[in-house]
Amino acid sequence: MPKQVDHDARRTAIAQALWRVARVRGLEKVSLREVAAEAGISLGQLQHYFVNRQQLMVFAMEFMSRKNVERVTERLIAVDGTDHRARLRAIALEMLPIDEDARVGSLLNIDFLLEAARNDTLREHVRQRTAALRGLLEGQIALAVQAGDVSPDRDARAEAGLLIALADGLRTHFHLGTHTADEVVSLMDGHLDRLLGESGGRKPR
Repeated sequence: MPKQVDHDARRTAIAQALWRVARVRGLEKVSLREVAAEAGISLGQLQHYFVNRQQLMVFAMEFMSRKNVERVTERLIAVDGTDHRARLRAIALEMLPIDEDARVGSLLNIDFLLEAARNDTLREHVRQRTAALRGLLEGQIALAVQAGDVSPDRDARAEAGLLIALADGLRTHFHLGTHTADEVVSLMDGHLDRLLGESGGRKPR
């Protein structure tokens, strides 16, 4: 009887192989043949799932995004639902390279963004992913405004955009050696303090 193949598991294994190769060589230098070898399958088997490198990259970024969502969800579950600063901080920390896995993912994300800047399909994927993140932050900030923890003259959508831009900048400067991981976290904490103010009920970190 022919062996049954779990196609979702195979796709996930290929995406994981891509990340392992990219950690060493950088995303821009990864070839389908290298990924297939790392995944322990033939190039033809890989192309059964991903016809070209672009399809593989999009799937790999979606895979990483799902993992990020899982980690954010775990962080949010662990904090008080009424502590809006803690909830915003939980999301913000997931955007920062504060541990080894996050640092590798951050570098690979930068590589992906550079490719996306020259590729309409990849760029649209980045737009959709950013819109989802902005929506999550906007919702949390809007709840904080309703609770009186953020000034009502703050625009939740604009503040969400600023948080994303700040995280992007902090990641870049971390990788360039301008800031340490502790400094990156401290700067983000400072921004959250200013956003929520003393009325935000700042909790111990």
